[in-house]
Order: sequence, then C-alpha cells, then structure tokens
Amino acid sequence: MRAQPEGGEQPDKPGTGGLNQGARVNHEEQKDLRDEVDQLRRAMETRPAIDQARGILMASFGLSPEDAWTVLVSVSQNTNTKLHSLADELVTTVQGGALSETMRQQVSAALTGLEAATESSSETAP
Repeated sequence: MRAQPEGGEQPDKPGTGGLNQGARVNHEEQKDLRDEVDQLRRAMETRPAIDQARGILMASFGLSPEDAWTVLVSVSQNTNTKLHSLADELVTTVQGGALSETMRQQVSAALTGLEAATESSSETAP
C-alpha cells in the first residue's frame, strides 16, 4: 500500500500521468473563474445605484466624490447593510421615498465624523 501524500490527498493512479491532479486543478480554476464572473456581474448591476447615491450625497451636502464614498461605506458598515442596498434606499428618497430613521441617524453621524476629521486635518496642516 502506498503512503498518502501530505494534506490527505489521494495519489494519482499509476499510468494516469497525473490526470486526476490536473482535472482537480482545472475544475478549481473553472469554479474560481465562474465566481469571479458572478462577482463582476453583481458589481455591474449595483454600480449605477451606488454612483447615484454618491451623487445624491455630493449634491445634498457639497461633498467630494471621495467623501461621499467614505460616508456610504461608513453607513454601510455601521448598519451592517450591503452597500448596494443602502444606495438603493438613498436613491428611493429622491423618488419620494423616506429614508429610515436608522439610516438618517447614521448618515448624519458619518457626515459629522467626516467634518470632524476634515477640521482636525486642516488644523494640523502647515
């Protein structure tokens, strides 16, 4: 009986020339590629709403694109909300929908934190 290689993998059968290993790697690479394509498709689908939400924050609060992004990410993380879901909620406010109280509070807190960070960095600048 042959010893198993490290990691508990089954050795290739004699005479297969390592085909079992190659098939396993190829299958894993294909799965990785399918996962990447799925992620890119989701990003393409959600990106317009995220860009619109950034624009809303920029227009409403006079933010730069980078600061609007910082606010979105901060609110998303603090509310444990997917970024695209938060963006969708913000976009609906322009169409007459209401922003939830939690989201309003978090946006306000993120804006306040952004202002504080901006003020402290401008005070320390030479």
